[in-house]
Amino acid sequence: MKKTSIQSIHLLCLGQLLSLCITGSSTASSALWKHHSVNIPYTQNTCVYILLAVLYGSTYLISHPNAYSYIHWRFIGFSFIDVQANVLAVLAFKNTSVLSALILASWSVPCVLLLSILFLGARYNRVQLMCSFMCLMGLGMLIYGDIVSQENTTDNHSWIGDMICLVSATLYAISNVTEEHLIKQYTSSEFLGKIGLVGAIICGIQAYYFEYDEWMSIQWSWSILALIMVYVTSIFIIYSLVPIIYRQAGATFLSMSMITSNFYSLFVGIFILDAKMPPLYPLAYALVIINIILFTMTSTPSTISPDDVDDECSKPLLSSC
Repeated sequence: MKKTSIQSIHLLCLGQLLSLCITGSSTASSALWKHHSVNIPYTQNTCVYILLAVLYGSTYLISHPNAYSYIHWRFIGFSFIDVQANVLAVLAFKNTSVLSALILASWSVPCVLLLSILFLGARYNRVQLMCSFMCLMGLGMLIYGDIVSQENTTDNHSWIGDMICLVSATLYAISNVTEEHLIKQYTSSEFLGKIGLVGAIICGIQAYYFEYDEWMSIQWSWSILALIMVYVTSIFIIYSLVPIIYRQAGATFLSMSMITSNFYSLFVGIFILDAKMPPLYPLAYALVIINIILFTMTSTPSTISPDDVDDECSKPLLSSC
C-alpha cells in the first residue's frame, strides 16, 4: 500500500523524535558514569517497566478486569530479551564512548533485515541488501579504530564496549522483530502493560541481585536523579510511540530512523560530555548514513502473506504463532 506524502512526513517526524529520545537516554547513561561513576542499568530499566505497567496496564485493566490472569509465554520471552538488550546498552557506556556506542547500534539494521525475512516474510531488493552490507563495513572500520587507538592498558578497553554494543544491538533486533509481530496481534495498551509487568519483575529481581551494593554506595544527589529521570522518560516515550511505526512501516524503518541519533550524539558527546571523536568515526559515520539514506529512498519492502503461500516451508516462521 502506497503512503501519502503526509503519512511519510508523519512517520519521518516520529522516527526522528524516537532518534532524539535514544540520544537523550544514551547521553544520560553516559553522563551518569562519566560524572558520577554510577552504573545501575537494571535499576534504570526497572523504573521504565514499572511506569509502563502502571500507566498502560491500569488503562487496559479498566476495560479488561481479568486481562492479567494469564500472560502468554511470548510476552515472557520478549520481555526477557528486551530487558537484557536494554541493560547491555546502558552497560556499554562504561566501556566505550557514546559516539562509538551509538554508531554500533546500526548493527541492528542488517539483523532486523535478516530476521524480518525469516520470521515476518519481508522481501528486500538488491539495493537495500547492499546498503545493509555497507553499513557493516562502517561498523568494522569503527571497531578497528577503537582497537588501534588504545595506547596503554590503563585506558578503557573500548573494544570490549564495542562487543557489548554488538550483542545489545543483536538482542534489540530480535526484540524489535518480535515486537512488530506481537503489536499486530494485541492492542498497544495490552502489549505495553503486559511487557511492563513482566519486565519489571525480571529486571527488578536482577537489579536487587546485581546492584544492591551499588545502591548502598551511591552518594545520591538531585543531578543523579535528574539523569535517571531523563533516561526513564526517553525510553518510556520510545515504548509508547514504536507501536505506531511498527503498524505503519515496520521494524526495519524504525532501525533506520534510529541511526540518525549518531548525528545528534556527535554534538552532545563533543560539547557536553567532552568525548573524543574515534579515529575513523567521520569515515565510518559517512559510510553508514549514506547507505541509510539510499535504503530509505528505495521502495518499501513487501511482505509475504501466509495465505498466499502454498509451500509450508516458504511461509514466514511467525505466521503460525
